[in-house]
Amino acid sequence: MFEYLLPKSADVQWQADALDLHQAAQEFRLEVERRQAHEEYCQWYYEAARQVQAEHQAMANDTNLFGWFWNRA
Repeated sequence: MFEYLLPKSADVQWQADALDLHQAAQEFRLEVERRQAHEEYCQWYYEAARQVQAEHQAMANDTNLFGWFWNRA
């Protein structure tokens, strides 16, 4: 009675292939986004490390007032 609602085997295969292709495209997009986010994090980390190193170098050249007070006492 409702045979017209059942898909033909060729239609089922085409739909399965389309779903597989869609899933592969989604996985690829997610992998690209994950790698891009990781790259952005690495760039941020390297920039932050460079800034901390520069601040440390600047502090190394400053006068150590705390040590100066302790040596005087």
